[in-house]
Amino acid sequence: MGKLIAVCGSAGSGKTTFSVKFAETLYHRSHGKHSVIALFCDIVTPSIPVIFPNRREEDLFSVGSVLSKTDFYADDVVSHMMMTKDRMNLGYLGYLSGENQNSFPEYKDVRAKNFLDVLCGISDYVIVDCMTMPGGNVLTTSALEKADQTIRLMTPDLACMSYYMSQGKMLAAEGYMRESDIKVMNIPHAELVSLASGTHPADFLLPYSTALTEQYLEGRLSDPLKDKKYLKIMNAIAERAVH
Repeated sequence: MGKLIAVCGSAGSGKTTFSVKFAETLYHRSHGKHSVIALFCDIVTPSIPVIFPNRREEDLFSVGSVLSKTDFYADDVVSHMMMTKDRMNLGYLGYLSGENQNSFPEYKDVRAKNFLDVLCGISDYVIVDCMTMPGGNVLTTSALEKADQTIRLMTPDLACMSYYMSQGKMLAAEGYMRESDIKVMNIPHAELVSLASGTHPADFLLPYSTALTEQYLEGRLSDPLKDKKYLKIMNAIAERAVH
């Protein structure tokens, strides 16, 4: 069975972008020999249109369609996965533009956990981009419960501090926030660089990347990143996460 790694954190902490690049890092660490699946849980603001904004509609598939099946198997998952031509062992699953909470039938945690088991059964690593508020999103809560490792993102601003002060105790009580979580101080925006210069309660400081921002704005988030400083920290996080 593959290793399940959940990515969570406050709103605006860069979970989706991090998940894309973390999956890419795990893939390249094995020189493409390990298979990696990135699953994006957000049904409020679907991630697939952000990752693949220029793909034709007929080349995009929704994870909601798989979860709506009476029974689903590995072939169903693979047929709904987005890939890039040069990285066939790296796949993406998520919701599409226009989809929301009412687009598909509700399902229970048993179905969500079975789905995650199927993903782990066909890949070496499964990266799950969780929603900020786990309650109400069964895929997120199931991933946080089943995760072999959780990576928790934070940003050096008041909004992140307010989130953890408000939600931290509740998340910990429900088992969604643990001492064993890998804590990453992420700098997703240039204006946060100066705020990250002091001490921080994180295991890693992931630097701001101009190249990554350009990819995001140009709709090329799935392209390989060449920022050595950023990738050095990502590789260190990956080393911690897989061991």
